[in-house]
Amino acid sequence: MTENYDIRPYRPGDEVGILEGFNTVFRKVCGEGYVDRDMEFWRWQFERNPEGHRIMVGVTDDGVIAGHYGGVPCRVRSLLGDTTFVHIVDSFVLEEHRAGLKRPGLFVNIGEVWQQMCREHGDGTMYGYPVITAQRVGSRFLGYVPIRVVDYLVRDAAAGEASTSGDVEVERVVEIPFEVDALFDEFAADRGCLLTRDRKYLHWRFVDIPGDAYTFLAARRAGRLVGFAVLRPFHELIPNACTVVEWVVPAGDATAAAAIVAEVTAIAREHGRGRVMAVFPDNSHEHAALQRFGFSIEPSANVLERRLNHIVQDERFSTEFLREHWWYTLGDTDLA
Repeated sequence: MTENYDIRPYRPGDEVGILEGFNTVFRKVCGEGYVDRDMEFWRWQFERNPEGHRIMVGVTDDGVIAGHYGGVPCRVRSLLGDTTFVHIVDSFVLEEHRAGLKRPGLFVNIGEVWQQMCREHGDGTMYGYPVITAQRVGSRFLGYVPIRVVDYLVRDAAAGEASTSGDVEVERVVEIPFEVDALFDEFAADRGCLLTRDRKYLHWRFVDIPGDAYTFLAARRAGRLVGFAVLRPFHELIPNACTVVEWVVPAGDATAAAAIVAEVTAIAREHGRGRVMAVFPDNSHEHAALQRFGFSIEPSANVLERRLNHIVQDERFSTEFLREHWWYTLGDTDLA
């Protein structure tokens, strides 16, 4: 089957066919309510990512992009040293070019060449939240390994405010504070593995992105930045949610965390949202802290189960290491 395809890295101009194929596939996968991805978003995600991109395509003899495997690289700080993780996104094969689940087809062939490209770049691991069909094919042929099923932390926006001592003020800001680099260094000191949440990354991820979906919160104590969070007030990963998508608050500062939760809850109410939601690893300090602030655990399977998978690349970043040490938020994904 593959002899009819040219499997190769992205070339300028491919984005037109990639976007057309992506929208064709995901209109059917997502059904009613799907909004076509546009070129401005594609250029932000791949072309303007300061860490570059990982893109492989399968092209027919007559120039149709029949399949695509995309990756968004992000810098990572870890106990094992700095590396790059690659978020697998927007991968597809047009329906008429699929082989099914019982044998490798174009999706697998592109994925294998894509993985080799990531090996050549020295990436630490590749990860994603595949749809069920990609999950099955990837597990069978491409080495997808589940890290965990993701659960949501959910709080009723009508509940009482999280209490604060009053020494922390939370301000809604329109830019990423310059002091966030020093705050991230403090935040990351006791974490084993996480994306590098410095100003360079946060600006690309939440400011440069097309649209105006996010609200930024800066928490200060006597003028000093002690916490930073990013909120998506309108988000439907679960219905009627106002979602915390990024969080940089040192683990020992419960007052700053409570002040941010209180402001998030107030914003949810202002927008008429019924729930506040966040995602943190279930073994993290934040997962426990938010439950003390009135959040409860809601399995993603209650809406649409989300499984975090990775492909073992650098053996140091094993499934066991990532289960124990990888700290993440929804901002690490394309789900928010």
